Amino acid sequence: MSLRQAERVAEERLRLLELEASFQRGELADTFGRWEKRKALAWGARIAGWGFRLFAQPRIRWLIATTVLSRLRRHRAH
Repeated sequence: MSLRQAERVAEERLRLLELEASFQRGELADTFGRWEKRKALAWGARIAGWGFRLFAQPRIRWLIATTVLSRLRRHRAH
């Protein structure tokens, strides 16, 4: 194999490796995006579960209702 042919083969290999690396970076970015979305959904579900359990307690519902109503009354008075 001549030097020029070896250079062409090396350039072609380099080009293919750069294409493959670019593809892998794109796939990795997509995967990380999906993981971040899944993580955000998991956090949202956990917070919603805590909220549901908290509002299931009558004392908490009463406390929130009285707080909101008293603030509304103060707001209307001004």
